[in-house]
Amino acid sequence: MNCPNCGKEILDEDASFCPKCGESLEPIDETKQKRTDLVLAAAILSIIAAAFSAGLGYISVYQYVTLVSYYGSSILLGFLILGILGIVASAFGLAGGMFMLKRKRFKVSMLGVILLLVSVVGNYITLQHYQYGFTEIILLSQISIIIFSILSGVLIFTSKTEFT
Repeated sequence: MNCPNCGKEILDEDASFCPKCGESLEPIDETKQKRTDLVLAAAILSIIAAAFSAGLGYISVYQYVTLVSYYGSSILLGFLILGILGIVASAFGLAGGMFMLKRKRFKVSMLGVILLLVSVVGNYITLQHYQYGFTEIILLSQISIIIFSILSGVLIFTSKTEFT
């Protein structure tokens, strides 16, 4: 038998490593490696989307608390709704991303991604209802959450066999 890496002849048929270059002689399952990379990518995308959602949620709650003394709470209720939606969705998205890293709890991972998408829809409805003048700016930032969440959901679903 010859080493597939360096080509040196290996006399021991039971060897698992090449004595010259040290490379493994075990066959590599490339499909398993690709799927592992997909789960890692899905986790990273989900965590990034959760961070964006948490940031928008924090800014919304901060604006609500800061401006409520000047304008009253009825006009600014949309800020509070945006903040709560963003923070709750980011908590589930972050938990889902952590479960993805451990390859556990497929349903919780998908729930985190779905709640991130639901928060975007809820934010859009809230912004349309309260007709704030900066709707386009927030919707532009929500596009990244949509893209990352959808990509994460697709990657999770395609590699669901890796979850326990």
